[in-house]
Amino acid sequence: MEEGFQKKALKRLIIFIAVQMAFVGFFVWLTDPFYQYHAPFFGMDAVLNDRDNQMPGTIRNFEYDSVLVGSSLAENFDSSFLDQTYNCSTLKIIRASGSVADLLYYLEMAQEERALKNVFWCLDISSVEASTEVTLYGQDTPRYLHTKTVLDDLPYLFNKEILMEKIPSMLAYAHAGLNTGGKAYNWARGKEFGEAWAMRAYDRGNIGPSALSGDRDYTVETVLIAENIALLTRQVEAHPETKYRFLIPPLSLLWWDCAYVNGELEQRIYALDQAVSALLCLENVEVYYFQNEESIVCNLDYYMDMVHYSPDISQYMLDAMAAGRNRVEAGNWKEAVAGLQKLTAWISAEGIFVYYGTEETFDEP
Repeated sequence: MEEGFQKKALKRLIIFIAVQMAFVGFFVWLTDPFYQYHAPFFGMDAVLNDRDNQMPGTIRNFEYDSVLVGSSLAENFDSSFLDQTYNCSTLKIIRASGSVADLLYYLEMAQEERALKNVFWCLDISSVEASTEVTLYGQDTPRYLHTKTVLDDLPYLFNKEILMEKIPSMLAYAHAGLNTGGKAYNWARGKEFGEAWAMRAYDRGNIGPSALSGDRDYTVETVLIAENIALLTRQVEAHPETKYRFLIPPLSLLWWDCAYVNGELEQRIYALDQAVSALLCLENVEVYYFQNEESIVCNLDYYMDMVHYSPDISQYMLDAMAAGRNRVEAGNWKEAVAGLQKLTAWISAEGIFVYYGTEETFDEP
């Protein structure tokens, strides 16, 4: 009798565990904080605050006809402004320090799911020099997020962090209206912008022994630039029905001076020039250029570090694009490059000392 009782107890325990597991899996599926299976139910707003984990699911399951592509420099753009201005529905496609290859991986995924009217791309100069290998898989971004099958989703459906942290956080953010709608992935809340914060990101006195010597070998970078530009132009040419609008964002005088003291200035300008020149040859491309905006670039009140600008600057760029300002074309692009060369020369000869002081000296090799 005791043996029979133990078998019944074991059976009940197994059934209890199975029911609990089924409930947990169903609850995660229902709330779905990474949007692996569906857009939000019950009229809830989508909370988008975990770009790496939420990107594949939103691309597969959300409704959109346009995308906003870029690195963290694009996250503070209000995509609802694009929707209203261009009569579209825009999904943000973001990758931190996004290389061309990583962003194209997501963009091509979106193009498999939807016919895109517009691609708005905030193009970092550094992304044009990045590796052409896709780097999206890692410990922080599990591969199962990138597959359509549910057979590899057990780590998602039965996950303590998902259940105890991600879902409560999503519900709290939705209730507060944070990182919803056009504010998807916006990181500016609680951040400080201004000279004191921006200066912490750059130590000008730390100049390497070969800086400014002009003897650096950029063969590898030059090859990568050509490969990345080829990736971009092939993407645009393959989708003539889509309008591509590239924005070249304003990186601060700190970033440009850093390139100067490390002997990288000419290479950075070369990368920008080559990329924009190639894009301007394509019929379905518009390029909007903000790097020569001296009143922004040389005012650290707009920055929190060498590259990240305030949401006000993000909106300024969208306003300018909507009004047709700051657009460069093949006929005036070389003039813009000459302007950048003049501006960066002034930054390292004079402009940087507004913040560092003229009494500071730096020994050139």
